[in-house]
Amino acid sequence: MLHRRIAYGAALLLALLLLLCSTGYAALFLLFLLLVLPLLSLVLSLPAVLGSVLSLTHTPTSPIRGGESSWTLSCSSRSPFPLTRFRARVVLESPFSAQRMVRRVDIREGERVWTQGVPTEHCGAWTCTVHRPRLCDFLGLFSLPLPAPKPDTLYVFPTPREAGPVPQLTWEGGQSVQWKVRPGGGNTEDYDLREYRPGDPMRLVHWKLSSKREELVVKEMLEPCRPTLLLTFDHFGTPEELDAVLERLLAISRLLLSQNTPHIIQWAHPVSGAVERCPVADAAALTEALQRILCQPAPLQGRSILDTAAPHPAGDGTPRRLHVTPALWQEGGWP
Repeated sequence: MLHRRIAYGAALLLALLLLLCSTGYAALFLLFLLLVLPLLSLVLSLPAVLGSVLSLTHTPTSPIRGGESSWTLSCSSRSPFPLTRFRARVVLESPFSAQRMVRRVDIREGERVWTQGVPTEHCGAWTCTVHRPRLCDFLGLFSLPLPAPKPDTLYVFPTPREAGPVPQLTWEGGQSVQWKVRPGGGNTEDYDLREYRPGDPMRLVHWKLSSKREELVVKEMLEPCRPTLLLTFDHFGTPEELDAVLERLLAISRLLLSQNTPHIIQWAHPVSGAVERCPVADAAALTEALQRILCQPAPLQGRSILDTAAPHPAGDGTPRRLHVTPALWQEGGWP
């Protein structure tokens, strides 16, 4: 745009000199034409500017690490006048990896689309923001502002893998079964015995045992309960370590969901130590948890969830925890 303004200024100066050195009407007409053309160009460009629409999209919708993905910035107009040169500044930011890139967009006449590839070497969340979009007039002397599209966020998810060997986390069989008192009583084959308390229904009295002990003994109906399962990890490390952690975390979480086992993903803020948690009961909740993880900064060093006094999670039974690391997992109960 600058060189066009310089060329227009030189042409205008030449027309003035020609007018001073000439007595005819040709020089005056040339000067008048040079003065009117920019205004005419600006007026003819206004319908295209008012009817222009910018859209920012990304493909694919949910890219995975190592795959191909890109943003597309397109400019269209409902005006019958053709679109002219389009310019903008695009900022790409990833809080997860603390990266920032700035790109200059220059779409010339006849073009409508600008494409930018997305780094997918590591997991993360990238936000694309368009700053100062402007459309030039036909002569390229003026730039008119356009409404910027909303920032678009793209999540690079971990590569899906098999969970591999993991400890017995479910409540089926063996010592992992835990029991709780069944609300309302009812008839079950599993029960515990205790002394009679005023208000207990007489139908729950174990008469045979009561006659032997010479005191009333009642049956307390029990039902199995699922312990709260916690998948914890440390939200810091190198990009390679975080990729490995998130891949294992995704694999184990999907394995638990396939067994109809809800769980909680939990981590600590690497700086403040504040405990973050996301309940996961289905695939949509798992995706939401991953998005929340990828939107937070992940420095090289930070505070571990194992060193944080996390509140006791609500739920039935004693919680069980599986701490996911880049190399393996670490099983443990609630400290």
